[in-house]
Amino acid sequence: MRQAALALALALAAGGCGDPNVTEDFRSVVATGGRETVQVPARDLAETMARTGFTRQEILDHGPAIRNALAVQGGAEFRRDGAVAALFSVMDGSLYVVSRRGGTYVHDLSG
Repeated sequence: MRQAALALALALAAGGCGDPNVTEDFRSVVATGGRETVQVPARDLAETMARTGFTRQEILDHGPAIRNALAVQGGAEFRRDGAVAALFSVMDGSLYVVSRRGGTYVHDLSG
């Protein structure tokens, strides 16, 4: 009985709990549900990221994951040091970005 309790405590401490509300997520880019999924052209995403305060290195390091999240889920959350730094979503043919560094920016994808 004591060993079972110890095993359960160790499993929970090691992240054995699968509830996303309980476990911490340390990924920099997390896909989120959006209204539309779309293949955002890399050039458009890079331009939008630059306008909203992303460094060149952040664009290179995280742009592909953000682009993939938009194509698969329709939204992306970018985290810097564990805190949400920017949100990306596509709606009605435009890419919307809300960033702590660069404010809000809307980029038309039809052009």
